Amino acid sequence: MLNVSNKVLQQLAALLLERAGLKITPDGFHSLRLALSTRMPVLGIEEPERYLQRLTGVGGEEELRSLLPLVTVGHTEFFRDAKQFRALEKSVLPDLLARARREMRKVSIWSAGCATGEEPYSMAMVLAELGALSVEVDLWATDLNLAAVEAARQGRFSMRRSISIQPERLARFFRPVEDGHEALPALREYIRFDGQNLAVPVFDKVALNSLDLILCRNVIIYFDLPTIRGLMDRFLSALRPGGLLFLGYSESLFKVYDRFEMIEVDGAFVYRRPPSDKGYRPPPLRIHPYPGGADPQARAPEPEPFSPAVYARPAVELAQGARSRGSTPDTAATRGPGALSGAFPAVRPLPAASTPPVASGTQSPATTKTNDLGRPRVTVELPAVSPADAVRTRPTVELPAVSAPARTVTGEIPAATAWPKLLPPAERLAMAVRKMTQGDFPAAIQGVQRLLVDEPSDLDALLTLGNLYSLTGRITEAREAFAQAIQREPLCVEARVFGGVAALQAGELREARSELGKALFLEPTLAIGHYLLAQVQERSHESEAARRSYRNAIAQLRFPQRTLAGHYPEMLDSAEAISRAARYALAALEEQPPH
Repeated sequence: MLNVSNKVLQQLAALLLERAGLKITPDGFHSLRLALSTRMPVLGIEEPERYLQRLTGVGGEEELRSLLPLVTVGHTEFFRDAKQFRALEKSVLPDLLARARREMRKVSIWSAGCATGEEPYSMAMVLAELGALSVEVDLWATDLNLAAVEAARQGRFSMRRSISIQPERLARFFRPVEDGHEALPALREYIRFDGQNLAVPVFDKVALNSLDLILCRNVIIYFDLPTIRGLMDRFLSALRPGGLLFLGYSESLFKVYDRFEMIEVDGAFVYRRPPSDKGYRPPPLRIHPYPGGADPQARAPEPEPFSPAVYARPAVELAQGARSRGSTPDTAATRGPGALSGAFPAVRPLPAASTPPVASGTQSPATTKTNDLGRPRVTVELPAVSPADAVRTRPTVELPAVSAPARTVTGEIPAATAWPKLLPPAERLAMAVRKMTQGDFPAAIQGVQRLLVDEPSDLDALLTLGNLYSLTGRITEAREAFAQAIQREPLCVEARVFGGVAALQAGELREARSELGKALFLEPTLAIGHYLLAQVQERSHESEAARRSYRNAIAQLRFPQRTLAGHYPEMLDSAEAISRAARYALAALEEQPPH
């Protein structure tokens, strides 16, 4: 490990806090060392002090952006997401083992974006507890950060990082070392660690139709839409028919990618390559045959999907635009206690949600539109910034406050509206957004709150809740929601953008400027960020700065723009809308003399 003084680490932590709002405590200095170990050799720098000078000098912003994703690898934990690991332990992994044993092959699993190894070691512990031998498992764990991969290979974890491991597992799979625990060699034998960039167009180390399970959790939230869709193509190619993909709960393919089916397994929603997908010709994962391997054209027929019972597990049909995959056989063996077949129990298809009708004669305070990805949003017309601009109307970010939902004496929200728990999180959130589009903010807040009780890791829902709080005048609760989002995803641009909007609504212009500045540092090509910063500058009577920001917003539209996670009414969400609004505002400012 690179030797870095505490003084340099403290200075680097202060710089990250100032520029990106990323708070690194002394407990997280381990991740800083890992990041420096990766970036310094790339630049040919040997002294940490010189690297710090590089960050604060000319061109330092770009290098700091390259450093940021590497710093956040420390934000992971063992057995992250209890629902998913319950599904893995009770159904998925027993089924994979039984199938692989019948076919006399290894279980093939990929932990993509494994960071410092907590996820693959968690998987290895569960596999060992299920009776799998290391020779029966091919558990491939990869990450872009080679320093993190090397740390994961060593299997040493501090007391703080191993706190989520049950004492029985710690005693069985680890040995105490100074300031922490070290994985026993028998556990490390289950895993092979490697470097892999998920954004490359070709995976040289992955064979077609070879994987039973891919875990890529809390990774794609940092990717743009084209990158996500390309990655999903490659994942689909790598999985066997019927193979499963686990994403983080803050990540969804809803309206993003439709070749996977969504299924429910023991309360967790996961994605599956359709079992009948044998005729699909996926794009190549590699451009040359493996050394010593057979000619790809002469490959033997692919085996059946990993479980006969997977055919009987119905895909979850989303209420909006779900892609039909045809009928599947409705016969399946239900696994009894102690059985080894690993068959998933039958699960009934989830009902599609319907939009409640609006009472006739009632004038809605907002009209419904759809963004580039088909998301419903609220469209309203808001007041101009100053009296001089009163003759023009343009989109801004304010809505009148509405009343908060009534609470009981215990602080609970009464169950006035049914919010089906069996719907996938993305569709439950869509139901709440429809309430928002109808102007029913209390019901929308209630729906999102209930969703977060069941799915506390749903970042999309948390951001939406923060927006609803800010729209209803609950600015303190909005700040808390966005702070929670940043705690879960330290580089969450949306939390900074929406935090800036909330501050702007509350008249806290300095706070709004700070939050939007951090958002633009993290994603400098985000046109909506420049547009909102221009709004802040215009309210601060900084006309020249506002002109520059409006021009920046227009200039960034030459880059692809992504839809933000979270839902906010009247957020400009297409290149055309941003360009039109920015040009209109800029034209109005150009008519005013510079101050």
